Amino acid sequence: MFIEVETTSTIPIYTQLINQIKKAIVKRELTEGDYLPSVRILASDLSVNMHTVNKAYNLLTDEGILLKSNKGYTISPIENREATPELASEIQARLEEILVDAFVHECSEELITEWIAKISVKLRKGEE
Repeated sequence: MFIEVETTSTIPIYTQLINQIKKAIVKRELTEGDYLPSVRILASDLSVNMHTVNKAYNLLTDEGILLKSNKGYTISPIENREATPELASEIQARLEEILVDAFVHECSEELITEWIAKISVKLRKGEE
């Protein structure tokens, strides 16, 4: 797994880590049972604070994406990752924000559907 952070980004580093780990799962670069680097090692490799990595890992654990054991963090089984009603509502709210931006710029529903299809294929095939 290859993780990079952009320290000058307005996106918090822990959020960048979460997004990259989720993307690696979708692209099947990380699969059920795979171990993630330890908090200490990943923090050192990225030159970030250990608390930042720990926060990302803990939030992913809370979401059911990671499992924590004595040996470290692993990718959880798919059945652990089913969206709770709260998470489903959050995802819908984020989609609504995106659609508002698209519609305010006069993007058609057809164009948006085309974008979704292209992005889905790209993510599922593991393309960049």
